[in-house]
Amino acid sequence: MEQLPFQQLLKQNDLAIIENPLRRIPEDRVNAYIESFHEDSKLATVVDLDTLTRGGRLAYDQEAFISDEVADKILSEVDKAALEKEKSTCIWTESREIKIIVLICFVGSVVQGWVQGAIVGANQQWPRELLGSYVLASPDAGGGGINLWKFSATNAIVYFAASSVGALLCDPLTELLVGRRGAIFVAALFTFTASIGEAFTPSWQALFACRFLLGIGMGAKSSIIPVYASEISPKRLRGQILTSWQTGTALGIAISGTIALMQPKMKPMSWRFQISSSFIPALTLLLLVFVGSESPRWLIKKQRYCEAYTVLFRLRENSLLASRDLVIIWAQLQVETTLFMRTKDDVIDLENRIPYLDQRAYLREIGPLGYARRITQLFTIPRVRRATLASFLVMTAQQLTGVNVFAFLASTLFDQDVPPSRGSLWLYFGFGVANFLPGAGVVPFLYSSEIFPQVLREVGMAWASAVCWMGAGILDLCVPPLMYAVDRRGVLCVFAGLDLLALFLVWLFVPGTERQIATMEEMNYVFGVSTRRHVKYQVEEVAPWCVEHYLRRRKVDLPPPLYRYVRDGMNGDASAVSREEADEQ
Repeated sequence: MEQLPFQQLLKQNDLAIIENPLRRIPEDRVNAYIESFHEDSKLATVVDLDTLTRGGRLAYDQEAFISDEVADKILSEVDKAALEKEKSTCIWTESREIKIIVLICFVGSVVQGWVQGAIVGANQQWPRELLGSYVLASPDAGGGGINLWKFSATNAIVYFAASSVGALLCDPLTELLVGRRGAIFVAALFTFTASIGEAFTPSWQALFACRFLLGIGMGAKSSIIPVYASEISPKRLRGQILTSWQTGTALGIAISGTIALMQPKMKPMSWRFQISSSFIPALTLLLLVFVGSESPRWLIKKQRYCEAYTVLFRLRENSLLASRDLVIIWAQLQVETTLFMRTKDDVIDLENRIPYLDQRAYLREIGPLGYARRITQLFTIPRVRRATLASFLVMTAQQLTGVNVFAFLASTLFDQDVPPSRGSLWLYFGFGVANFLPGAGVVPFLYSSEIFPQVLREVGMAWASAVCWMGAGILDLCVPPLMYAVDRRGVLCVFAGLDLLALFLVWLFVPGTERQIATMEEMNYVFGVSTRRHVKYQVEEVAPWCVEHYLRRRKVDLPPPLYRYVRDGMNGDASAVSREEADEQ
């Protein structure tokens, strides 16, 4: 099978080929390639050339490298043990550094759930104090329908701020200022400050302003933490580690519900503690965030290779594995650069090989990518545009379910008593507990954090989060008045229909990334497959199998995998197999 140019693999990969870009280098030139990288990057201060070369050979062809005839000559017992451990590892046996970063990300997700849920119990009391009525008892109560819109706007503004300001701060913060950890610190600082401010608000306008600041922190945090977690995760544990976002969010929701239930019924001022209680996990995050290391992929993108290797060594606890990861991430970043080549001659000059771009060449292509241009490339480069579409769809689908509406307005929308009863608070608490059960709630943020190329990961995740929070804001703003227009049953029917629409769109247009795809770098080839090719596969292969297997209850073979993993081939003799076949071999 003839090799395809990188530009085609990354833009119009209709053969659905996934390859290791290092295999484009002739085997007799691999050592020289690694040596140039070692010298140009001044890595001698952190890793010797022999270790980096062995790591590069491992990245080049792991199967051949660990074969019996090779392993006994060049692998120590420590290296063999590390490679064996990698096959069946779990979070609890991973390095201390990974556990610390997972803890940081977990606390960040607790903040996320707590921030969203802190207002649920307070919604039963603050309208009486700041608006003068229990506005949701009737749209005509107290100050009339205008109070209902003030209530809705105060609840929704946190999501609009997260979408329009917070999420979009992710890229400038990480790219220009402070990196992943620093961006999380800034987000937590917004949350901490705004939470304290909510306790002392004298008017609904002041509460509105504090929640706007709260939304900035929430949007930035939701854009950064999933990316940070995905970039430090070993490939076999990425899914498990990223589900900590769901677990932490569920815990935050459950704790905020518990605080609401613990407060004396309708005691004056108790709502102020409830709504500001999110300062507790925010302060914890502020104190914890710099204990962990920076993302190695971010450091590599910034060409801080020595720091990146040091972090990878802490994460992997083995110099060989750290060298392997450094080489493969760096090599794939070289390939990604072909997506941003500005002239046709630049692409032709690569001669269908993995580029070796020195620092000046790399900065020439990537350096001029300002924020506005990076945003434009989300929609103009085919591989990136497909990832953008998929992330927008999964984020929109989450909101189409109505989950945020039913969760965070539960204490008022489903309570017709005046004053509101505590029974609806138990409904919200039950929702928080139910979030610990397996479900798809974590998928949109997990998925969006891993599908964009390294160069555009921050801005891609930021815009995906912006879509999610914009949808949540629109629903929180419009559903309370809608509840009185079509009643509660009508609203439930509307969301049931939207659920079906979301199911169809996700199934048709969102490529899968779990069963066959191992590394974040391989996502480039997944989203190189055209949308038309993916839809055709879903309709012609997957749909008939679903009908036969689930509806007609017949035992039928699984449909052939869409993606094929290229094992070898430099001069036209490449062989391609599925990921499952590659793993078996």
